Amino acid sequence: MDQSKFNNPSQSTQLAVPKRTFSLELVVGIFAAAGVGAAAYLAVGLAGLELGTSNSYTIYAEFDNISGLKYGASVEIAGVPIGVVSDITLKDPAARIALKLNKSVKIKDDDIASIRTKGIIGDRYVKISRGASDTYIPAEGTLVETESVVDLEDVIGKVVHSLTGDKDEEKGSSDEPSKSDKKN
Repeated sequence: MDQSKFNNPSQSTQLAVPKRTFSLELVVGIFAAAGVGAAAYLAVGLAGLELGTSNSYTIYAEFDNISGLKYGASVEIAGVPIGVVSDITLKDPAARIALKLNKSVKIKDDDIASIRTKGIIGDRYVKISRGASDTYIPAEGTLVETESVVDLEDVIGKVVHSLTGDKDEEKGSSDEPSKSDKKN
């Protein structure tokens, strides 16, 4: 094969460059950008981050027992969700929870926060019962009136203990002769 034909610049042939159209590249670029944008949105949403201004504020409440209450549990007034539990910390000997509430709902200083169960064995949530005060708790303030969770296991244990305790006392009193028996 003679290479001189190809290396001779005097007889170079111009290769025709095809006309470029950007329609395919543009469509692929738009879909790629949309995919990256969707992935970023989901990552921010799953991480729980908020970008921009927030439409919520945080107040705190302290409970003796929050057994079963989890991060993200709903906060409700009259059955209507108004926020979520955003943090749970131990402030010995009590548990301190942060309630992230909608700005449109204001909590009064005599409102009562209590931990309830949805259904018989459902998830725990924070129920706020309204008070009559005209004074509102500011952002980052603390809700003083709280009712801790009623733990069904503790109640059953106390009932069983009291029933078994009564039987032991009855046995002890029946083994001893009464005063009237001693006289006879």
